[in-house]
Amino acid sequence: MAVRDIADIRRHRSAPGGGDELLPEVVDRLFGELPRADQRTRAKEYMTGLLVTPGKKSLRRMAAAVSQSPSTSQALQQFLNASPWEWDPVRHALAEWAEERQAPVAWSLGPAVLPKRGNASAGVHRRFVPDAARTLSCQLGIGLFLVSAGACVPVDWRLALPGDWQDDGTRRTAARIPDAPAAPTEGACALDLVRAQVARAGRRDVPLVADLTQVPHDASFLPGLLALGTGFVAEIPGSTPLRPAAGAGGPVAASRLVRRTTAVPGFGSGVVPGTDGAGHSRVRTCAVRLTHGGLPAARRPCVLIAEETGEPGGPRYFVTDLARHRAGEILGLAGTARRTRHAVRDMGRYGLLDFEGRSYPGWHHHMTLVSAAYAFACLTGTEHPTAVPAGTSPSRAA
Repeated sequence: MAVRDIADIRRHRSAPGGGDELLPEVVDRLFGELPRADQRTRAKEYMTGLLVTPGKKSLRRMAAAVSQSPSTSQALQQFLNASPWEWDPVRHALAEWAEERQAPVAWSLGPAVLPKRGNASAGVHRRFVPDAARTLSCQLGIGLFLVSAGACVPVDWRLALPGDWQDDGTRRTAARIPDAPAAPTEGACALDLVRAQVARAGRRDVPLVADLTQVPHDASFLPGLLALGTGFVAEIPGSTPLRPAAGAGGPVAASRLVRRTTAVPGFGSGVVPGTDGAGHSRVRTCAVRLTHGGLPAARRPCVLIAEETGEPGGPRYFVTDLARHRAGEILGLAGTARRTRHAVRDMGRYGLLDFEGRSYPGWHHHMTLVSAAYAFACLTGTEHPTAVPAGTSPSRAA
């Protein structure tokens, strides 16, 4: 690194927006359970580096931004990739702190595609990425986000482990991947995040929002959500098989079912505020039952909503168990998925794509620290998050 680069980086030592005074307090709150003082020091240095280092958040650049010691870069590397600290307690503390700062409107799931070179990094695989319009070698993280009226911040993550990452012992050992169920399959990541959140908080009054046209999942996901009882709104592909709530017919694609079934009484078919919060949409509704393995997954019916905005691409389809809400409220909640996508993109400014390492623990350490830095920026006024879309329901209990 050139001397000029180091000098330029060191001009950015202060947290933006006057966050310097609050940062040590937040680090103590989030990382207080780390057993050693040097680990807590490294956590503060890493978070500070993510917040103040301009451009790429490499370990060398962050070390230069937070310290003049030549050993800081190596110390951060050790803390990130070799130190055996547990990330779950930090994420629990992060979720609790975020809830105290901003009351949640919903929990939302969002995928993060992390391009990688080579095939040694934990979970790396090739997949087609629609945003890039091509197949990439990448890791896929699934995040759980707290969505409030003023912010959308990540509080937990799972790393997808598709293909032979599930059973290739040599690759798993080299990447330090623990035995299942600590490392769920790609399809199980999303439901595992929601189960962990319910277990942590012990409450089911804040609904879950998921865009299942983007979030990897399997056939057990929606029935699993229904069984958890959190309340949910999920955007689904039109090809998703559902059963009509009445009658003995077999599973039918959502796009066909909503056209041939009587609307749900009182649910609000017609013209309602759309998912983007800016215009209006025409909706059709019907009562449905979820299926799993071709059979009904639960006795309690759900509501299927078809939203027509007049935009290219045709109708969008949503399924929910929030039967007491009107269609416009459901679409407002569904709009939080858009905010989650924006948050994932914005996390790139806080080092989301800059992890230097290959191991499974290192990846989780990095994602925990990036989430903490991003949440700190958003929830302490040093960031300017997108406001909640109009029409969003405040909670399941509303």
